[in-house]
Amino acid sequence: MYYKTLSRPEKIFSILRDRIIYMEYPSGKLLSEKELCDEFKVSRTPLREAIQKLKEMKLVTVIPRFGTYVSPVDINEIRSAFEVKIKLEGLAGEAAAKRITPDKLEELKVLIEKADALLKENGHRHLIEIDAQFHEIMYQATQNQILQEMLENLHGRCARLWNSALGEIIPIATIINQLKEIYSSLGKRDSEKTRELMEDHVRYFIDQIKKQLL
Repeated sequence: MYYKTLSRPEKIFSILRDRIIYMEYPSGKLLSEKELCDEFKVSRTPLREAIQKLKEMKLVTVIPRFGTYVSPVDINEIRSAFEVKIKLEGLAGEAAAKRITPDKLEELKVLIEKADALLKENGHRHLIEIDAQFHEIMYQATQNQILQEMLENLHGRCARLWNSALGEIIPIATIINQLKEIYSSLGKRDSEKTRELMEDHVRYFIDQIKKQLL
């Protein structure tokens, strides 16, 4: 993925976050500091920096003298997160349409080309990863560090529920078409349309989750 460009604590954080989001680490799993230090070949300091960020995202729970555990999915908390996420995604879309650079547009184009290839493979896991990278580039394109940090936090927390509830039921073509529409709107610098499309994109995921959980 994109781990190579990150600092050591950021790399550890991103890898552990993705393992939790993509359900490789189930709720309640104990994260052994010794095993993780051995795996990443680091001291406890960068590992604990990464764990602190996971704790701030509510992805892990640290119990003194007992250890660090993967937190359970809190439906009520996620519901609140989605309410905020819809509006912030719209704001990000509006800001990105005004400020996105040609380089960032090219990065999004490459992702969409990768997504198109998944139609033949039926690769749901890879689509979720591409969608996450698409959002990350969008956040960077806003050139608003505070907004970017808030959305990265929310996206990680919400993506875990998407993977837990939806698995492989989302039509790949639907998501790819949504990303293409957003990309096209960004290229036209249409801030209002991009805001609308980003909000609709999030609402679509929420609606699909509701269908599975109700």
